[in-house]
Amino acid sequence: MPLFNPEFSELLLPTSFTHWHDESFVEAGGQIETDTNAGLAYGAEIYQNPAALNDSFSFRKLLTAGSYNLSVLTVLTSSVGKLKLEIDGILAFDDMDLYSSSVVLNGILQRTITIPTDGLHEFKFTVFSKNAASSNYYFSGRKIWARKI
Repeated sequence: MPLFNPEFSELLLPTSFTHWHDESFVEAGGQIETDTNAGLAYGAEIYQNPAALNDSFSFRKLLTAGSYNLSVLTVLTSSVGKLKLEIDGILAFDDMDLYSSSVVLNGILQRTITIPTDGLHEFKFTVFSKNAASSNYYFSGRKIWARKI
């Protein structure tokens, strides 16, 4: 929720956010499912099922314009895809490869993103490809968060 600064008569928008993947809106593909898994941070695995090329999900956040460090808490394994992110329909990145030959239950991948204007922004993630060694297109994520640089 934006805060009002009476001294400057302006809205103060957030400079960070946290998003839980089970609250994502499915844009395309299977439904979001949650399984209990004590080995994972927060005790849950959250993924779209069935996994398919071009599965996508979105959410919206109010933010101040600027550069941000974006982090994704995910499972890195041999059955996952590559993610791209579009912010308000503009490509932010398309190089987040979740593949690993050995399982990493609590992997954190990071990218720098730019929020061009103050306001409400749509974040749309899509599994657009997969590593040649990967057997499927899953994205198993729990938490996505960003902090202004």
